[in-house]
Amino acid sequence: MTGTARTSEQAGRNIRARKLTRKTLLTLACYAFGLLYFFPILYMFLTGFKTETQAVQPALIFSPTLVTFQKVLFNSDMYGYLKNSGIQVVGSTVICLAFGVPAAFALQFGKFKKRSTNESLYTWFITTILLPPVAVLLPLYFTFQWLGLFGTAYGLTIIYVGFHMPLVVWMVHSFMADVPLSLIEASEIDGCTRMQQLGHVVLPLARTGILTAGLLVAVFIWNEFFLGFNLTTNQTATLPVYMARFREQQGQFTAQLSASSTISVLPALLLGWFTQKSLVKGLTMGAVKG
Repeated sequence: MTGTARTSEQAGRNIRARKLTRKTLLTLACYAFGLLYFFPILYMFLTGFKTETQAVQPALIFSPTLVTFQKVLFNSDMYGYLKNSGIQVVGSTVICLAFGVPAAFALQFGKFKKRSTNESLYTWFITTILLPPVAVLLPLYFTFQWLGLFGTAYGLTIIYVGFHMPLVVWMVHSFMADVPLSLIEASEIDGCTRMQQLGHVVLPLARTGILTAGLLVAVFIWNEFFLGFNLTTNQTATLPVYMARFREQQGQFTAQLSASSTISVLPALLLGWFTQKSLVKGLTMGAVKG
């Protein structure tokens, strides 16, 4: 009996050792993958502390300096582009949510003459997400010229709202689909109007999806380059357009580009960091809906 007990105990230790080994190897692999994924951002951050001469020769060991960051931060032009990006992000996101949330509510709980109208409109919103901006650049350019919107801040806001509102409708609609219809019917019996149903019944239950949609739209607009480059002027261009100007005929200013990129990444990074719980919850919950 003693020998059998020792054999069983040894087998148990071997199993625990193998599990610990697999867990350790998996953890190391995850850290290695994360480091590999994060390395370009880390290298960009480090390059911002180099001079242009040091940036030409890639190296992880160097003498850091703040000269490049001083050039970028004390450049008055950057603050203008940064202000333009901030205005576009805040204004476009607020408008997208102000119109997209009621639209998602109407598509989910609205009563049209035909039952298929809700689904048809929702499908139309979803398909517009697949529209690439390059496919409509020329019509947009000529339309903006004709309407006098080219190079204006509100013209760019209209485009951003048009391109990103379908994303808000899609995500918020998937969360509203989980709101029990019985709550809406009960509120109708109590005499609630449609706006009261939206404000007092649906919004509290779908606030995670609304927050997630707003965060994604804000990040997408903050990073958008193509439309901002083609439909703006020097006075209304956004921060990504400004960063593209570090590549000129005389050469590419790698250190200044890295420093400005680090500064532009920080707002989105901090926003995602402080709201990561809501963002992850919204994305994972939305992935199994609709």
